Amino acid sequence: MRELLNKQKTTFIASVNEYNIPEASYAPYIIIEDKIYIYISKIAEHYRNLENNKNVSLMIIEDEVDSKILFARKRVTFKGEASKILEIPIEVKEKFEELHTQNMMNVLYKMDFDFFEIKIIEGRLVEGFGKAFKLVYKNNDWQQEHIVIDKEH
Repeated sequence: MRELLNKQKTTFIASVNEYNIPEASYAPYIIIEDKIYIYISKIAEHYRNLENNKNVSLMIIEDEVDSKILFARKRVTFKGEASKILEIPIEVKEKFEELHTQNMMNVLYKMDFDFFEIKIIEGRLVEGFGKAFKLVYKNNDWQQEHIVIDKEH
């Protein structure tokens, strides 16, 4: 899981607009402990959606070129609650600059972007067919609990 989260620099975002219609997008992200931070423009649909409805789902997925079986790409999904943050913790800013380069972030800092913090409520890791795990944050780390599917139903 760590390898996938560290390799990918963007996350897919599923949010709901004011008409309760789902919308999908993506954004650069970082993860610190049990929180994900995204940096998004005020003109983006998901910006307004997250301001009006804090519920969000995120997916980080293996690149197609790295996958042996496209139907079983490794992926992590998180469900959480988003909130815009005005006081940006220094560790968030530093990690964004490290991962996405300070030059890029300096350009974005001058634009209409804001940070959102997503408090992760639950997560799931899929590593292939029949390899699904519930993710639980315990003891300052992510723990994997195997998900068993009842084939009778």
